[in-house]
Amino acid sequence: MTNNNAGRDSNTDIKDYWEKRLNENYGLHGTGYIGLGKSYNSWMYKVRKYIVTKKLRSLNNEYETATILDIGSGSGFYVDIWTQLGAKDITGCDITSISVKNLRDKYPMGEFLEVDISSNVIPITKQFDFVSAFDVLFHIVDNEKYEKAISNIYNLLKPNGVLIFSENFVHNKSQKSRFQSTRTLSEIKSSFERAGFEIIERTPMFYLMNAPVDSDGVLINKFWYLLKRGVSRGEKFGSLIGSALYPVEILLVLSQKESPSTEMMICKKN
Repeated sequence: MTNNNAGRDSNTDIKDYWEKRLNENYGLHGTGYIGLGKSYNSWMYKVRKYIVTKKLRSLNNEYETATILDIGSGSGFYVDIWTQLGAKDITGCDITSISVKNLRDKYPMGEFLEVDISSNVIPITKQFDFVSAFDVLFHIVDNEKYEKAISNIYNLLKPNGVLIFSENFVHNKSQKSRFQSTRTLSEIKSSFERAGFEIIERTPMFYLMNAPVDSDGVLINKFWYLLKRGVSRGEKFGSLIGSALYPVEILLVLSQKESPSTEMMICKKN
């Protein structure tokens, strides 16, 4: 039996996967947790918008003069946040051609490039004050490419530049699937410190509304199981569950130092 994927680069597989997925589901549903439906995903993105905007405002109040690079721009969700914060000099990149084409049409004043951030050669020559990489790095499953991506990001930042990104930061055992690698907090910290980054802080991005990948707790995993069952009953249920959980989620994310789900980390280039 012939293995048609023999010799294929892991990131080529990832690129093909995302090209197909976004061609079929371009937008927040395609870039989000696709198994949870459009309505519930829209509430997850409302959480992201509130939490990320609040965090970015706490970092800087003068984005109008800052240079921004958004990695894994997808359908432009985080580009919109940067724009709403007043940023004018925004560069975006994505591994897929469909995203880059749509982003160029949507934001004619921006610069958008088809780039694999884990490549040996990055066709971006300028440096940036801020780099964002939300829900991106854990899709780089190859560890050497993960390290290369971090090194590339470091080189793309100006001195004292800031990176803000999301990861799962599990405390126990790392997990890997074909298109996602959930690394441990210690592994991630070591990778970023080796590259030269100073880790500033780590804060929750989700608590109840996303998969509890960093918890073996019976109650929270039972809650997640029931949530997924409810959402799977249809878009109406997804909307009802999302809207009911939203205020609770915001309260938990803002009040807790750690979460059992996705978190954000802020790093500075020394």
